[in-house]
Amino acid sequence: MRGRRQRKTNLNLIWAFIGLIAITFAVRQVEVIRVRNRLAQLESEIEYYMMLNSALEEQAQTLGSEEYIEKAAREKLGLVMPGEVQYIPIKDGEDR
Repeated sequence: MRGRRQRKTNLNLIWAFIGLIAITFAVRQVEVIRVRNRLAQLESEIEYYMMLNSALEEQAQTLGSEEYIEKAAREKLGLVMPGEVQYIPIKDGEDR
């Protein structure tokens, strides 16, 4: 009787150990999946910000070009190059 009880206890301990290993494995798998999802999210954010950075660099080059500066000076500030004459059209019927 005693040998049988000892074997049953040993078998229960083995099953408990196997169950503990299975639970630990499952918890670790969930953690790995969570970390992989976070990594994918961060990689997506990096790609977005790299594209945004590229667009901003292109915009900075455009805004710094001589052509853009001259165009902005003419259209927004009403400036003219030396030797040019600026004509301002007047609409009919406006108060003078």
